[in-house]
Amino acid sequence: MTSFDERLNGLRWRLRAMKRLWSAGAAPDMVFLPPQPPEGGAIGQIDHPEAGMEIGADTLLVSGWMTFDSGATSRCEVWLGERSLGRARLGLPRADVAETSEMPHASVSGYELSLDPSPPLEPGPAQLRAVATAVDGRSYEMGPIAVTVAGPAATEAAQLSSPPAPIPIPSGESTGLRTLVVTHQLNLGGAQLYLMDLLRGLVKRGGFELTVISTMDGPLREELEEMGIPVHVTSVSQQDDLSSHLGRIEELVSWAAPRQFELALVNTATALVAPPAEMAARLGVPTVWAIHESFEPEILWAHLDPEVRARAKATLAAAAFAVFEADATQRIFEPLLGDRCRMLPYGLDMTPIEARREGFDAAAARQGAGLPADARVVVCVGTVEPRKAQIPLAQAFERIAANHPDAHLAFVGGRQGDPYSQALEECIAASPRGDQMSLIPITPDVDSWYGMADLLVCASDIESLPRTVLEAMAWETPVLATSVFGLPELIGDGETGWLCEPRDVSALAAGLDRALRSPAEERQRVAVASRQLVERRHSLENYANEVAALLERAVADARSGDSDVAAG
Repeated sequence: MTSFDERLNGLRWRLRAMKRLWSAGAAPDMVFLPPQPPEGGAIGQIDHPEAGMEIGADTLLVSGWMTFDSGATSRCEVWLGERSLGRARLGLPRADVAETSEMPHASVSGYELSLDPSPPLEPGPAQLRAVATAVDGRSYEMGPIAVTVAGPAATEAAQLSSPPAPIPIPSGESTGLRTLVVTHQLNLGGAQLYLMDLLRGLVKRGGFELTVISTMDGPLREELEEMGIPVHVTSVSQQDDLSSHLGRIEELVSWAAPRQFELALVNTATALVAPPAEMAARLGVPTVWAIHESFEPEILWAHLDPEVRARAKATLAAAAFAVFEADATQRIFEPLLGDRCRMLPYGLDMTPIEARREGFDAAAARQGAGLPADARVVVCVGTVEPRKAQIPLAQAFERIAANHPDAHLAFVGGRQGDPYSQALEECIAASPRGDQMSLIPITPDVDSWYGMADLLVCASDIESLPRTVLEAMAWETPVLATSVFGLPELIGDGETGWLCEPRDVSALAAGLDRALRSPAEERQRVAVASRQLVERRHSLENYANEVAALLERAVADARSGDSDVAAG
């Protein structure tokens, strides 16, 4: 599948998800209101939901745009009556606003909040509003608009097509437990690199005969095969169609049954792993899930056909165990999995990092990257996408860059042809501090950026425990991160890094200024403490042993017919 196909499918799925969120019949036409002359130097609107619309009590999407003449929007909070629903994601591309407005940052003035409210919203009429705050402290309210909150959706129920079959007795010689490893793709994303480290640890430990099945191919396939792990690449099924989903499962069952797998390790809870995970359940293979996504299942699988979504939920609910790298992420899934959840800080392979650090020439690396040797380099490593908030980070850096003329912010992870990457590039070009920022394409050589950096910034509004943060800490590169999900579990503010509030440009700017103003002695102390924490808490050997024990426990429980998989 080409990157264009992936983006097109993603757009189709998102539109279908939005249609389901509009619970009253067909989705209304989205009407863009051209910006009018600003009153008080601010203008914006709520695009969705529209006035008079019925919204769901347990799944909600609010979106629109907002811009101030004084500069960037710092934060935008959404309210339903007197209840705050949370801060919206900022900095989303809005070419339609830019075409008809000369306001600053109009091209990236979009905002969006998607959530699964807990507790659910109270049914009945309500007033929805969004309150934006500028970096200079001024505020602007959009709405209120009248909406009606529908009653909670009926609980989706699904039964797997057939009861689990007994685990077949393996025939022939085996080098260990026949293990099917299910993953969504084999590119260079954080969840995939996590899996690679884990599989290396399991191979070194022994006791498992591994086979990987992936929905999408990528550069990691060759590395897996070099490790002696066979790889089967399938394809994306039509996830908004039950017949297509069931047909894919039948194909996978035909492929997997002769191989007599004894357990399955499912990497991620994305929709792409749903068919092979359900296939494993159909064959009676016990499953252990490694879940990295800090989204409620209703949000994570919103684009699926309702029956496919129900089947995915039932498959996950039947898992032997689920492994999480952060307590905050585990709490999201506990209602579905109960005491079968395990929080295990994932392991990092320090050997290649140590080999690369030894003799690393930061000055030469900076010269190769076109950076001054004496610059203070700030890096943001990760695929450029809205949840990682690179555009708000650029806006925050612009606010404080004049106070730090030797600082340079490099975004490492740009994607050619991607709208958000293009919007970030345009944001940098239009900035008065654009000469202190650069956008670097996705590269497998991120180690060089850790080595030449003085500070790594993670500005994401949703993260479980990003690998980039752990890798930077292993390189003794100090980290500034937003206080979301697993990050405050890893970073002690002022001790092993610095923390700031998410979805707030002003807070991010203050955090940048604080980190860059910190004395060299403090930065060194933080860097050393963070490295020691990674060595102590994130040993790959220990992690692989803990996961291996959990996999073996799942098989033992299944063979004994023990349905109570709670740990004793």
